[in-house]
Amino acid sequence: MNYSTILKCLREYFGAECTDDGMMPLIEKWREWYSGTSEGFHKIFINNGLSTVSREMFRLNMAKRVCEDWANLLLNEKTLISISGGSSEEFVCGKNGKGGVLGENSFHTAMNRLVEKSFALGTGAVICCIDGIMTDRNGNIVQAKNAEIRFDYADAGSIFPVSWSGDSVTEAAFAKQTVENGEPLLYIQAHLIENGEYVIYNRCFSERDGLREEPLPEGTAPVLKTGSSLPWFAMIRPNTVNSLVPSSPMGISVFSDAIDIIKGIDLCYDSLNMEFVLGKKMVFLRRDLLEKDGDGNYYAPQDINRQLFMYLGDKAIDGDMLPQEFNPMLRVNDHVRCIQEQMNYLSSKCGFGERYYRFDSSNVVTATQINSENSTLYRCVKKHEILLEKSLETVIRAVLYIGRAILCKNVSEKDCINIIFDDSVIEDKAAMMSRDLELVKAKIMAPYEFRVKYFGENKATAKRIIAEECV
Repeated sequence: MNYSTILKCLREYFGAECTDDGMMPLIEKWREWYSGTSEGFHKIFINNGLSTVSREMFRLNMAKRVCEDWANLLLNEKTLISISGGSSEEFVCGKNGKGGVLGENSFHTAMNRLVEKSFALGTGAVICCIDGIMTDRNGNIVQAKNAEIRFDYADAGSIFPVSWSGDSVTEAAFAKQTVENGEPLLYIQAHLIENGEYVIYNRCFSERDGLREEPLPEGTAPVLKTGSSLPWFAMIRPNTVNSLVPSSPMGISVFSDAIDIIKGIDLCYDSLNMEFVLGKKMVFLRRDLLEKDGDGNYYAPQDINRQLFMYLGDKAIDGDMLPQEFNPMLRVNDHVRCIQEQMNYLSSKCGFGERYYRFDSSNVVTATQINSENSTLYRCVKKHEILLEKSLETVIRAVLYIGRAILCKNVSEKDCINIIFDDSVIEDKAAMMSRDLELVKAKIMAPYEFRVKYFGENKATAKRIIAEECV
């Protein structure tokens, strides 16, 4: 994706100015490490005295592992979304939390992947889209009978902030490359504010033989006036300060400050593997002990299934003719200790606390132990959940607005939204429930609050169930 081409398109076709703030080279650098291959580091050149040869370094690809683990800690299938309005919750989440707009779009799975990419590249975005609508020339919706809500997802390399205040992006464009009938196409969608309301512009360009505008796919409106000040997109970022480009609204990779440590891990792991490559057992034989096959090739006694007996003629066996073994000492334990130390540095640098990655699999660490032993991880999870909760709430409110204003559903974007994260990995849920049950018995916590917290019910539903149980 040509960065300068997209900036030119935004300026000439959308009237939106985006500046090159220097983030793109950093994003591409993080992408290299996330993919597990850094050409300048993982390709090794060796001069053996006769020629220069190259090989690929053995690697663990811990950058991707770090991002996977953060995504699994923060957002998984157990993350619950509770909405105060019953019809609103059913529209968004379906009955019993299954189905609805989110279920039809496999939202939890897609968001887990987006969080992983966002923590790898610093930023991601989820965009609410609506298919199957018709608009007039000015972008007003004239028909939405068969309209459906779907989501698009963009990583940092496809996000172009237009307006922002601090870390809050208010206007942005999103680029996506596609191929149709063998022709590369560039699809750009811009969310811009006009007269206090969001207007969404869609354009498609061909990148073959220069740049020319192409017709949009059927069912995609070139202009859509949302009629609302609510954004139809939300940014996903690690809750850390962008110390590399402080003026940018984009975030930084969760492993941005740990690349040297990841290099150290790969160096140790490569050395561990080469220890076995170079330390293979070798047996030295005098030619007197070798025989020739029909083609004149020499073979040793254990070659070609001759493992027990071999005719030596009148040759005498003396000390000089006995095979000599070469068994190098393998430094496995030293390498394992070194890798473990590097892993400790990595987990600490990426917010997991000390010894999150352990080679010792002789015991299972429970959630209670993790919480007590690793308060750093607990605090970092809660810290990242702050921004993630805000982004999820933004997306849900956009879905509810589309449902009410465009699809004519009996829902409201003003309903209370509660995001319940699955913290069972870092907290013992059974212990928490037991503790809160004691609070309910002591009348410190209301019974409906307990149901809202652990069963994902909204306040009205929880009170109704409790009232029915008391009858």
